[in-house]
Amino acid sequence: MKISPRDKTFIIAGVVAIGLFVCIKFIIFPAFDSFSRQRENLVFKETAVEKYSRIISKQGELQKKLKLLKKDEIKLNNSLLKGETASLSAADIQKSIDRIATSSTIEIQSVKIMDSDKRGEFVTVPIQVRFTSDLTRMKNFIYSIETSQKLLTIPKLKISVRNRRDPKEIIVTMVVCGYMKKEAKG
Repeated sequence: MKISPRDKTFIIAGVVAIGLFVCIKFIIFPAFDSFSRQRENLVFKETAVEKYSRIISKQGELQKKLKLLKKDEIKLNNSLLKGETASLSAADIQKSIDRIATSSTIEIQSVKIMDSDKRGEFVTVPIQVRFTSDLTRMKNFIYSIETSQKLLTIPKLKISVRNRRDPKEIIVTMVVCGYMKKEAKG
């Protein structure tokens, strides 16, 4: 069988086209896809390295913040009541109130331990205190409670006058709350 020069040209062109197609399909496109994946992977890794570098560069600052938070935690723990139960903590509050009352020259007439209440990770331990005083001593008493080493708050305060014609003497009924960590279960 004899192949004409024109058919040879078509056959050569066809073989070149098939070779070019195979080369493009199985060599160039996979190489290009591999290059694109490697480039994307490289960009991802560069971003991750930058992120970790920023975190590492902030390590000193984060260590300082952690130390401050630990100091705040110690300060908070020292201001909490130390009793293992709410009843023991109420006794601790009562001792603190008695000390404050003595320093403010106030005589406590009655103390009532109230039911404790859970608030998040803490337990509020309230006691109700009743006494007779004048405004100056009462103000000093409240100031001493608010600024005591223990975390004490006054959520309720009731003031009434004993004699309306001579309102120097007042009757004060207040609830003083202290805070403790929740009792451990088990």
